[in-house]
Amino acid sequence: MVPLGTKGPDVLFITGHTHQVQAYLGAYIKQIPERCIVITSCMGRHFKKFTAEKEVYVPDIYQDYCLLRDGRPYGFEFDISDAELDLYNASGGIKERIQSAYDRL
Repeated sequence: MVPLGTKGPDVLFITGHTHQVQAYLGAYIKQIPERCIVITSCMGRHFKKFTAEKEVYVPDIYQDYCLLRDGRPYGFEFDISDAELDLYNASGGIKERIQSAYDRL
């Protein structure tokens, strides 16, 4: 989880396995101060129940799995999803980048 701070955009990025992210959000959704949550995880449709509380973005609502690729050819030292690559390569402000790389539930 990486909050972007109190003076910047109102966004929380969460990366993890679906069951772990669901458990975290289930326990803490009311305590998360950020209004927008960007989740990099599989089975994005499973996070729809949190949209009543927050603006939620996921990698792909049409596929069950968020496949990862070796990030080294792209300059990253970790496995990376296509949505993350799209986010890093998009232009514009953070909200525009999120909207172009992720699907809103």
